[in-house]
Amino acid sequence: MAAKQKLTFPILWDEKSAVAEAFGLAFTLPDDLRKVYLSFGNDLAVRNGDPSWRLPVPARFVIDDGGIVRSVEADPDYTHRPEPESTLEALRKIVG
Repeated sequence: MAAKQKLTFPILWDEKSAVAEAFGLAFTLPDDLRKVYLSFGNDLAVRNGDPSWRLPVPARFVIDDGGIVRSVEADPDYTHRPEPESTLEALRKIVG
C-alpha cells in the first residue's frame, strides 16, 4: 500500500492480525456472525488466508523515530474511525 500511494513513511500491514492480537485489538467473530458473513458471500477465512475468523479493532498508532507511541486512537465500533486531521495533529506534535 505504501508504494502504491507513494508514501514516504512506513505503514504496518498486519497479516493475520498478529500485531492487533499482541495489542489486544483483535477479536474472533462468533459462529452466528460467521453465518451472516457467509450468507453475503464474505468468507473471511478465505479472504484473509487465515482460518481463525479474527478481525482487528480499527486503530491508528503514531510512533516516533525512537519507537515511542505518541498517539493512539482505537474504537471497537468499526464505523468510528480517526479523522485524518487528528492524525495530522499527532504528527505535527512530533515534528514540532
